[in-house]
Amino acid sequence: MKRTFFMILAIGLGLSSCDDDDMRNTDIPSVVINGFTQQFSNAKDLEWDKNADMYEAEFTVNNVEYQAFLNPDGTFDKYKYDFTYKALPQRVQAGIMKSFVRTKIEEVEVIEILGTSYYQVEFDEEPNDSKIIFDESGQVTSRISTW
Repeated sequence: MKRTFFMILAIGLGLSSCDDDDMRNTDIPSVVINGFTQQFSNAKDLEWDKNADMYEAEFTVNNVEYQAFLNPDGTFDKYKYDFTYKALPQRVQAGIMKSFVRTKIEEVEVIEILGTSYYQVEFDEEPNDSKIIFDESGQVTSRISTW
């Protein structure tokens, strides 16, 4: 009897954890939708979520994954997208090679904040990966936090 109860409980918990907590477009204020579509009219696979007073959008553009945070007034706080090492500006590649030449790169993303690009590089380190932000000049910066 106890075994059956725990099996049913485990299955129930497993199924409830699969619930989709994304918001529907109809739950997002029109000013936020309009601000988003002005910037990303060709977005696909759009999913919305809300974190505190910010609206978070996850989507793809031309098979590139994006993540964006919008303010309640529809303006962008910041967004980021996947990038390749080879496409990084030469200054950023030089900054990486200067200090991280022996560390394998796991992922590269561009973070856009108020028209300024930052480059978030995730390094494969043991026991935990680390994320470092580079500015456009190739310098490590702590002015913005990793995301």
